[in-house]
Amino acid sequence: MLTLLKFLYSLSISLWVGSIFFLAFIAAPSLFKVLPREQAGNVVSDIFPKYYALSYICGAIALLSFIILWYKQGFSSSLMNIMQIAMLVIMLALAAYAGEINRPQTHEARTELRSLNESSPNYAEVSAKFGSFHKKSVAANSIVLLLGIAILYIRAYNIRE
Repeated sequence: MLTLLKFLYSLSISLWVGSIFFLAFIAAPSLFKVLPREQAGNVVSDIFPKYYALSYICGAIALLSFIILWYKQGFSSSLMNIMQIAMLVIMLALAAYAGEINRPQTHEARTELRSLNESSPNYAEVSAKFGSFHKKSVAANSIVLLLGIAILYIRAYNIRE
């Protein structure tokens, strides 16, 4: 049972981190390189609901499996355990923010931006709004990625040779 929980925990964190890395450093740059900007944006917009669903599933499995593991270990107040719980909660909260709050706002701003010409009076304002939402999304996903990598490092550090 403990081995299964450890496996689920490690697998969920690895998939979560891997999906962020793949989208941010491989898929999105390639899409924007080979497709017209609007088409690439459409493809990425279509990927996002699945991407965030994967984040929520991986985050829930990671948090649940870690809590059960921690319970089985008698809730030792090890700083590493407390840090991992805190990091998982922050990661899930940021993923939920990016997927459920920021993503719809970004999509709305992008749709509005596409309806305007660059010569439209409020094009710059809408473009800035879209840019702001996009930066928030990148920041949230970057923090989730870094925290996930930190958790993987902690896991590797704690493996007894």
